[in-house]
Amino acid sequence: MAEQQAPVWDPREIDELQLVYMKDLIRCKDGFSVFTSLAYAHYLVNNPGLTSDNYPVFFQLIEAANRWVIDTLTGGKDPARFLGNIQPNGWMLKESFRFLTVWKSGGVYPIALLMILGLLYQSYSNPEEGYRMYTLNVNDVNNLGKHLDKSKDQMDPQNRIILTILDRIASLIEPQRPAPTEAVRDVALQANNIRGKFLDMTKQLAEAIPDVLLVKEDFTATEIPPKVPPLNI
Repeated sequence: MAEQQAPVWDPREIDELQLVYMKDLIRCKDGFSVFTSLAYAHYLVNNPGLTSDNYPVFFQLIEAANRWVIDTLTGGKDPARFLGNIQPNGWMLKESFRFLTVWKSGGVYPIALLMILGLLYQSYSNPEEGYRMYTLNVNDVNNLGKHLDKSKDQMDPQNRIILTILDRIASLIEPQRPAPTEAVRDVALQANNIRGKFLDMTKQLAEAIPDVLLVKEDFTATEIPPKVPPLNI
């Protein structure tokens, strides 16, 4: 009987295989993957830490928005400042607005949401610079505004930071600024429109944002806690 030839593995194939499993774990779709992601988050925070060389990995964990993983990342500190030591860039802003689009209103762990809102707050401290880094559109503004909670007042931390970001975006068409393009004007006017509808107690967000974006979810209904595997010690 001829001897069966052993497969030859290219190191890149092995790396890709590992990456497939890591991506699956980070999605936190079951208790064991949450446990593994939690340990991974603990390792990242306490060993390399968040740096300009590894922040995309942290973004993957934030996107999954699992409560236990997010709490491990933030360690009880202000989530809005979590990404504050990284210089914002276009990729970060594009991903942030993608998260806001994917996440449903009320359907994401609030601490994860505040981590992303904190980045936008920092990025749009200079609205023109923020717009230069990432050309946001009206849909982006709508997906930011949908996370306002009309059942709470403007002093609620989540509402307050969203309203501030909207106000900064709206300021792109202030008189002292250069004449805006049509795209900039549309974005600024929509930001101001959403902000106004929230602050006016006689108005509803649905008067500014499409109904389909305002469908509410409850993040606690789909939470997956970590499941510790049996340890044979």
